[in-house]
Formats: sequence, C-alpha cells, structure tokens
Amino acid sequence: MLTGSCNSCVGIANEELNQRILELLGRDKPSIGYIPSCSDTERKYFEHTVRYYNQLGIENIHYYDLDLEYDPSTFEQILAADAIHLSGGNTFYFLHLLQKRNVVGLLRSYVQEGGMLIGVSAGSIITTPTIEIAGYGKDADENHVALQDKHALGLVDFEFAPHWDGEEDSLDLLRSYADTIGAEVYACQDGGGIVIDGKVIELYGDVRLINPRRRGI
Repeated sequence: MLTGSCNSCVGIANEELNQRILELLGRDKPSIGYIPSCSDTERKYFEHTVRYYNQLGIENIHYYDLDLEYDPSTFEQILAADAIHLSGGNTFYFLHLLQKRNVVGLLRSYVQEGGMLIGVSAGSIITTPTIEIAGYGKDADENHVALQDKHALGLVDFEFAPHWDGEEDSLDLLRSYADTIGAEVYACQDGGGIVIDGKVIELYGDVRLINPRRRGI
C-alpha cells in the first residue's frame, strides 16, 4: 500500500518511489483502477494521472466514478485491477461517496487479500483510521456535506498529513494535533510518500514522524 502527497494533483514525483511502485506491482502490464474523489466529467485530473502512469510504462488505467457517473453493474470490476488509485480532492466528500456506495468494506477486503492501494493527497488520508486531520489547519478541507462518521479505511495505525510545506511551524501545529488525538502523525512534503509492505514502513522523500507526548509526562 502507498500513501503519498501529490505534486500538482498528479502523483508521486520521486524516482525511487516510482521504481518501488513498479516493483510492488510486479507485472509487465499491470492494470490500475482509478477512483476520483468526485466526478471528473472532463477527465482533467484523470488524464494527469494517466500521463503519470504512462511515464512508468503503465497503459492499462480505468476510471471508476462513485459520483454522477456511478454504475454499480461495472464498479466491482475494479477489484480485478492490480492496484487501485484513490485520487486527491475534498477528503470529506470522498469518504462520503465511499460510504454512500458501500465501498469502504470492499477496499479493505481488496487490500487484505493482497491488492495494492495507492492513495494520493485526500486518497492518502482515506487509508488511515480517520479523516479528522483533513479538517485541521489553515488549508483544511471544508466539510460541506456535514459528514459525521469520519472513520476511514483504517489500513494503518497512524494518521497522515499530505502537503507539508517543510516549515517547523507547520510541524508544531501537527504536534498539537497528535497530542490531542494521542496518535502518531506522518507529515509529508509533495513528491514523497510512505509504502506499507506487510509490517514494514518505508519512507520516501521528506517525511517526518510526529509522536504524541505521553500523558502525565
């Protein structure tokens, strides 16, 4: 599984990480199932992602909409893909769609059965236990759907903050958040990411681990 911070909403601009993705896919002609955070009717952001994967030699990328173009008769075909890509966007609306279409359990099972999940930006937050962090800080997503249940896929036991600007002040804010929730937080600059391979956590690019302070110390 890959949790990453995006670069211009495209993917991961890190050669070492790109090669690791290909290694994990482990096939000459892998297939990617792309889930947008909301309908991309003109395929603007999808085409950016297609170009990214094309640069890696991957041509078989398919778009699966959960929003305006949702087709339940074809969506489950995504589970046959070698990897599923969760896009960037508004994290609250994305989770709302996953819940509305009853896809949360499908994605969990997909990963548990050996499927590869690639989360970028909002999609990276979706892989964690909760999307609470998406509403935190100066560049927070707006919860315009009034989402109450913020529990996400829970594929990892930490939280993830994409788009870290590299500033210590930003880390201080995330430390306050980590202290409040009592969980570890990884802050990641654009172009970086985390690969979870079994129980092994691999860091790529500028990624910082923030540990919560122990209570009573």
